[in-house]
Amino acid sequence: MKWCLMTKKTPPPDLRLAGKERGLNGRVYPALLHGIDAAAFCFALWRHHVAPGLRATIADALGVDEDTAVRVLAYWTGLHDVGKIDAFFQANRLGLTIPDGYPQAEGSSRGHATLGCQWLSMVLPETGYPPLDDEDPLTRLVAQLLGGHHGRYPESPEEQLDPRIDHRLPEDAWDRQRDAYLHCVRHVLDTPPTPPRLDAPTAFLVTGLVILADWLASQEHFLLDQLDSSPALTAFASSTAADDLPTEVFTAHFERARKLSPDLVAAAGLGPLTVPATTFTEAFPQIKTPFPLQASIAEHFAALAQGPGLLIVTAPTGEGKTETGLFAADHMGRATARPGRAVLLPTTATADSSHRRVKDYATRRADTRAPLTRLHSMAWLDPDPFPDTPGHTTRILSGHTPHDKDPPTSSAFDPTQWLTGNLRGILASWGIGTFDQGFMSVLPSRFNAVRFFGLAGKTLIVDEAHAVDPYMQGELEKLLRWSGRFEVPVILLSATLQRSIADAYARAYLDGAGIRKRSRPGRRRRGTTQNPRTALIEELTYPGWVYITADHGKPRVVHNPEPIQTQPRRPLTVSVEPVPVRTEPGPWKRKRRVADRREVLDRLLTPVISHGGCVAIICTTVAEAQQTHDLVSELIGERDTELHLLHARFPQYQRDAITGAITHLFGKDGARKKDRPRSAVVVATAIIEQSLDIDLDLMITDLAPMALLLQRAGRCWRHENLNRETPDLIERHGLTGPRLAVLVPEDPDADAVPSGWGAVHAPSLLERTHRLLRKHGTSINVPEDVQDLVEQVHDDPTLALNAKREYERIAEELADRGEADRVTVDSPRDLETRGDLEGMTSVLFTDEQVATRLGADSVRVVCCFEDEQGRLWADPHRAQALPGTEPGREKPLSRTEAKAVMRLTVPVRGGRWYRGLTTREKEVPTPWHEWSPLKRLLLVRQPLTEPGQWEEAFLGHRTWYLDPVKGLMYEQT
Repeated sequence: MKWCLMTKKTPPPDLRLAGKERGLNGRVYPALLHGIDAAAFCFALWRHHVAPGLRATIADALGVDEDTAVRVLAYWTGLHDVGKIDAFFQANRLGLTIPDGYPQAEGSSRGHATLGCQWLSMVLPETGYPPLDDEDPLTRLVAQLLGGHHGRYPESPEEQLDPRIDHRLPEDAWDRQRDAYLHCVRHVLDTPPTPPRLDAPTAFLVTGLVILADWLASQEHFLLDQLDSSPALTAFASSTAADDLPTEVFTAHFERARKLSPDLVAAAGLGPLTVPATTFTEAFPQIKTPFPLQASIAEHFAALAQGPGLLIVTAPTGEGKTETGLFAADHMGRATARPGRAVLLPTTATADSSHRRVKDYATRRADTRAPLTRLHSMAWLDPDPFPDTPGHTTRILSGHTPHDKDPPTSSAFDPTQWLTGNLRGILASWGIGTFDQGFMSVLPSRFNAVRFFGLAGKTLIVDEAHAVDPYMQGELEKLLRWSGRFEVPVILLSATLQRSIADAYARAYLDGAGIRKRSRPGRRRRGTTQNPRTALIEELTYPGWVYITADHGKPRVVHNPEPIQTQPRRPLTVSVEPVPVRTEPGPWKRKRRVADRREVLDRLLTPVISHGGCVAIICTTVAEAQQTHDLVSELIGERDTELHLLHARFPQYQRDAITGAITHLFGKDGARKKDRPRSAVVVATAIIEQSLDIDLDLMITDLAPMALLLQRAGRCWRHENLNRETPDLIERHGLTGPRLAVLVPEDPDADAVPSGWGAVHAPSLLERTHRLLRKHGTSINVPEDVQDLVEQVHDDPTLALNAKREYERIAEELADRGEADRVTVDSPRDLETRGDLEGMTSVLFTDEQVATRLGADSVRVVCCFEDEQGRLWADPHRAQALPGTEPGREKPLSRTEAKAVMRLTVPVRGGRWYRGLTTREKEVPTPWHEWSPLKRLLLVRQPLTEPGQWEEAFLGHRTWYLDPVKGLMYEQT
């Protein structure tokens, strides 16, 4: 059954049929011309944005050369809005009057993207494409990828053809105009050939390119300029009938768009940032003597990196992994012709810290400059100025291009205004962000194709790769499969990584590349649950590196050829400190177990308070950190010991200030300037184990899995050359080297673990770690003992007291990984077999609902202060009104005001309390509605009793109180 037939005589295009009207000052822009513009931008993106290596990969997937590939892709891009040639869209979506001679709109619309998918699936075969019911999926995939240009894929065209329903499109004036649209685009592009093939993974990737071209061609300033200067529109305005328009005017319109588009691509910030691959000494002249890890990579890796592959680097903190990763990325990017970089880290704090280091590197080394973006939910608060001034784009459209400007300065690395738009930051040549920015590309959320397209032309660096739970591990494996499929080079950097996990990552990458290594039978090594003879990575040296790549269709695994030494380190002294665990009432009428730290902290901190030293106490939960802060404050009393508290539940501005102060006081900077306190205690949650480059004398920590304890210990004597106190003072309080004190429950049984600890970490894994610490003894040599401890805590069967809990933990980990596989998109292999894009996105999920961590439904609240008149203030002294809440205010917030609001926000975990809120309780002020991040905020209104004094707020069956010292506190009522 066919919906329509191509008529023998195609009518001339009717430029009265609109495609754009928003922001055009009451004017409309023809749908056909927008399609031609998008095709022009596709050419510009192919030449000036798509990485050379990715161009070759796409062309190979299509079975054509690169010049033909871009013509084909531009043709498809030009057809993306053909579904707008429809009565319902023109009348109901745009509110236009239907021209004479066209049937009026009736019924409900399928949506122009779905309509275009349906129409193209039946018409493309009449232009040389295979029939829809053919085994070749080319026609179906082209129709679907164009139908997905608004971020979600329509269902397969075959599924839309339910024989019980009449789906035919009438052969009327609308159908004939769609024919005219298609024929005009074909003519302008000189009738591109039908490619021999297209697979579903490549169609998914190409969708990102089509969407990007559509976005650029939809910019209001560009459309307004085209309305005033387009040869086609000029001819149309002076004609008496559509027949008077010669085909040459459409070609002239296309050529004008092609001439403008490269500079507009550059103005958007989509040009390449390139760094030449060179020797390590030339890349890092400031490093006079490279660390042994750096020297090993510098000597051996450049010769190995001759194509796509996966590099895994494991080493303790302070061994130069960041520089190692940047150096390796330079060479892997050169080998794969992918100059971009995407650096992913676990938290916004680590991402922001890395952004500064990577930007310094790019500023010093780049031979072609382009924006370098932050990629996380708070990135839009970036204080860096936008380099493009209001007249910048106007100058380009009038012929003044960026090349006319003075040589670029470091501001060339700042994000452009265009890149700060939603989802766009990942399209910059270099970006540094959080794990979820990468994981979202393999989740079925809207515009995931754009996210993956933004990654596919880069070298991907995943730093702190150990900081993933089993669910996130499943997401990372899926991302590695897609990276392997499109020859994206990947670097994983880790301080502690289990060998079996590293092996799973290597297998995932090679599986994506089309290689599966069969397991070989072998004898199990005594004391382990893994069979090393079946592994791809049979051993993980520490410190060390391993490079996995494909060599003529077979896996190739190369380890560092010689042992890597590390800088001499004092042994880590470890003490196991039992604490009582008591039971008390908890929320929802439940009992909870709580650790009593008083006696242990009194004993451990007294020498520090009396004689000096810098100590950190890491608590498992924020509530425990706040309680511990009160306890330590009592222990310090009036003595001269500094006390700091850091956790995630401070307003953003306050958290930034605390983080900056701690980093200065306890890092290299404070030591150089002699600002390091003589005696200080930092109470914190686990955020300091990754986020801060600080150096402490003693680390006191709640029991946590072994890998995390070793990571936290890396903050002890991190820089052993620091200017510490005099030797006699150090001797008096016993801090002659790095020391780790681990608080454990008095009863080693997992059932005795404090409730907060067991909610964050698997109790049986805590039990294993507890027993391993006692078994290993009081001294850990770094790095010699690290890898063995990481493996033992999982593999040693003697560490488990209760087999049932062990099975429960393993089952939970498998379930989490299985859930990750279920909620993420198909692997490239499975998608290619299915040959259908429909399941790659889901209408059931929004970006906010697709959680990248199991159960991570975070909510941001604004703790404000309400006076007797109901006015809201940003501070309790009523010096600053909460922006957008001034009486009678209707005007939307400015960017500066929106940033000010976001700096007041505090992240909290969602859950039952949040789901129970009413719509009214979730309302935000009207002036906030223009800013998407602000629409999702939750106001916590604390009543002011007098200036500077306020009471608890009540919301969601909780009491809320923003303490100026301890941050946000809440309890269930």
